[in-house]
Amino acid sequence: MSVFLTRVTTGQEASPPPPPDIAVPAEPSLEPAASEVSPAPPPAPTPGAPTLSLAQAVSLALQKNFSLLSAADSVAAARYREHDAVAQFYPKLTPSYSGSTFGDRSFSVDLSQRLPWSGASLTANGRYFTLADAVGPVDKSGELSFTLTQPLLRGFGPNTTYFDLTNSRRQVQTQQRGFELARQRLALDVAQAFYQVLKQRQLLDVARQSLERSQSLKIASEARMKVGLASKLDVLRAELQASQAQESMVSSQAALESALEAFRLVLGLDPGEPQEPEAANLPTTGVDAEPLDRLLDRAHANRLELQESRDAVNDAERALKLARQNLLPQLDLNLGFIQVGTGDTFGSAFRPADRKVQVFLSTSYPFEQTAERSTRAIAEIDLDASKRALKQREFEIDSDVRASLRTLERLRKSLELAQKQVEFAEQQRRLATLRYQRGLASNFDIVDAEGNLVASRTTLVGLLTDFQVARIDLLRATGTLDVSKEFAP
Repeated sequence: MSVFLTRVTTGQEASPPPPPDIAVPAEPSLEPAASEVSPAPPPAPTPGAPTLSLAQAVSLALQKNFSLLSAADSVAAARYREHDAVAQFYPKLTPSYSGSTFGDRSFSVDLSQRLPWSGASLTANGRYFTLADAVGPVDKSGELSFTLTQPLLRGFGPNTTYFDLTNSRRQVQTQQRGFELARQRLALDVAQAFYQVLKQRQLLDVARQSLERSQSLKIASEARMKVGLASKLDVLRAELQASQAQESMVSSQAALESALEAFRLVLGLDPGEPQEPEAANLPTTGVDAEPLDRLLDRAHANRLELQESRDAVNDAERALKLARQNLLPQLDLNLGFIQVGTGDTFGSAFRPADRKVQVFLSTSYPFEQTAERSTRAIAEIDLDASKRALKQREFEIDSDVRASLRTLERLRKSLELAQKQVEFAEQQRRLATLRYQRGLASNFDIVDAEGNLVASRTTLVGLLTDFQVARIDLLRATGTLDVSKEFAP
């Protein structure tokens, strides 16, 4: 059901003939205005101002909004930290050279590599050096060594090996989810600001129409008082109503300016920019909301906050496993290869080399483990806290979905009632005008009916704009708000 705000104009009604020497202004017509028969166009923006549709406004906000840009920076920073964590599995090659004034020279290359999954590490070193004080021609020496160290208890397994890398990737995922949530919140904020401007335009239009009717009533009351058909009280009452309508119009104009500035700010624009929302109708029809149980299931499956809480529980479990493993002794299996040789050239230094292969175990166990035990205890506390946070998040999301659904259904029902109230208020004012024109009542009934009409139209405008935002908010609450799709051009 589409509802449009219309201006009530009354028709001309025959009144008792005035004295021949006094002219009485024609009374408003009691027939329905054309705008009441056919839908009236929505109030237009400022003439000459560049306008934006809701989709264009959301697209611009996604590019310029400062908060969203900060969220994008957080995602980029998290990705750099992920690259740092991945780099620990890259080979690290370090060449070095040294020389002295005595003729000693050495050149070495160190290589280290952390192996995936098992937590093992490989180190290699190659060194060539010259001894200036060597006796005889054999003054060149070379050394080559390889060592593979495999933890068997503490430090063994993929959880320990990939712990930092997994944490860094989880940070990227967390920031990406936060960025998407920021996009959804921004889209909702833009929609609220967009429809708030439309609301203030409608209210300004309501106030303008009310002022025109009030001024017409004031003129008519003054004319009728001159011929004795109205009292001074009628004139004062009409003047008071006209003054109040004018004050309402001034307030509506100021509220419209504030709404426009808020709209530009949320887009990341200067408040003085001329951009305005385009004129748009406010439909109240749409797809009926699905049953609550289905909406709750959808929210549990799609809400990013809930997915993040579930992953936080997994993170706490990984941290607890690592903390428990760190209480075990350090037991390593080592495999080493060493080659040493000498000669009169660097090429011959390894030919008569002495080679040695070593396989040995190494272990260590500190008796003072206060820090490790404290870390394990804290990890257990964090795991319990993350599970409680997950349950609380589920309750909060359920409450959010229920509240959004209630709001949408309330607005849908209230719109039907508000439309009827506007129709009743229009009929009341017509009847009050007819009785006043025929001399059956004072203009008190007209003033009272005018107040009811303005109040009912104001309520209707608020419900219309709130309904548009509530529909979008229900999508957000169920986790199905696709910003790119919902606000596609």
